[in-house]
Amino acid sequence: MSSVIGQRLCSARKMAGLSMDRLSKEAGSMVSKQAISKYEKGAAKPGSEVLLALAKALGVKVDYFFRPFRLQISHLEFRKKSRLTRTEEKQIEHQTIDFLEKYCELEELLNIVPSFKNPVAKRRISNQKDIERAAYDIRREWNLGEGPISELTELLEDQGIKIFEVGASSDFDGLSGFADEGSVPFIAVYKGDDQVRKRFTLAHELAHLLLDFSKHDQRPQEKLCHAFAGALLLPEEVIRDELGTSRRKITEWELKKLKGIYGISMQAIMARALNLEIISESSFKQFRIYVSKHGWRKHEPGNYSGEEKANRFKQLVLYAAAEQVISYSKAADYLNLSLSAFEREVSIVS
Repeated sequence: MSSVIGQRLCSARKMAGLSMDRLSKEAGSMVSKQAISKYEKGAAKPGSEVLLALAKALGVKVDYFFRPFRLQISHLEFRKKSRLTRTEEKQIEHQTIDFLEKYCELEELLNIVPSFKNPVAKRRISNQKDIERAAYDIRREWNLGEGPISELTELLEDQGIKIFEVGASSDFDGLSGFADEGSVPFIAVYKGDDQVRKRFTLAHELAHLLLDFSKHDQRPQEKLCHAFAGALLLPEEVIRDELGTSRRKITEWELKKLKGIYGISMQAIMARALNLEIISESSFKQFRIYVSKHGWRKHEPGNYSGEEKANRFKQLVLYAAAEQVISYSKAADYLNLSLSAFEREVSIVS
């Protein structure tokens, strides 16, 4: 039992982004840094008063420390900016694991058997041609046609992929992998991102989940995942119809139009045009210079009105609470809300 408590304490501390020293202070100095270290190693067991103080400092319930670990995470792919610290990275990882544990527990309570089928299983990717074929086949298998994917998050949730929106550092882009011995695919994305960037991150992480990049090391793999995101969001036939087969110059108006309809950034559209040899390397370099000169790297013009939001987990929590499969207190815990906040959230109409 002390081993479980120790592992849970370590996980909760990392979820909160706290060092042992900081946790000691947050707990009112009731417990020392050295004692916390012993607890986490399973060399000692904290008393009830100490557990209460630690739970309060970490924002979890005491029973969290006694909950056995349910999941193992594999094939983890982490995309981030260089400014993201190791502490922030671990915080995101452990928050994601906690979310997935709650998600799988909830599905078990509701007798829901997770269902995921990779439409391009074992598809090995070597080049741009492979990327185009994979994106085409996925759109065909998921009956997407060539139109815009209006709600990519909902589409992925419908396909059995669990989506976690992380309220962490803006230096975090995305995280993907498999849980429960490879049967549960998941993607974590930054909650505060603009919708266009979030869509691209989701599509990028989807490539990591579905495609086989075993021939490539990290850098070419990331480049191919970028190419896949562009190909999934903006089909080849569409961009060729809109821009033509060969261009020397492309106007801002054309890029804004495609961005507004397909929910893909102007920079990603131009990268896609380069990959398809619609524009030359020279034209793309000139575009990049233009982007830097006008400050578009952070604040690009053009509007996309769609919204990406993960709703399935919350929907299952509300369903379970309404049908009294779980208590309101348990439901509030699943959603990281106080009981009073959850009660305000729920409105039973029948």
